[in-house]
Amino acid sequence: MPPTPTYESTATLPKTPPSYQSGDLFQGGKVILIIHAGREYWLRITHSGKLILTA
Repeated sequence: MPPTPTYESTATLPKTPPSYQSGDLFQGGKVILIIHAGREYWLRITHSGKLILTA
């Protein structure tokens, strides 16, 4: 018989992460700069509409 799964109380479950519309972030452009831990990351929209993150 398989083990019975256990569930944590809802008080300890992670909250839903914040969500953002890409149009709000890019504001009509194709590239945004994200600074994380002192490093620069570029988030780009490709010609096929996908996202690419580079450091």
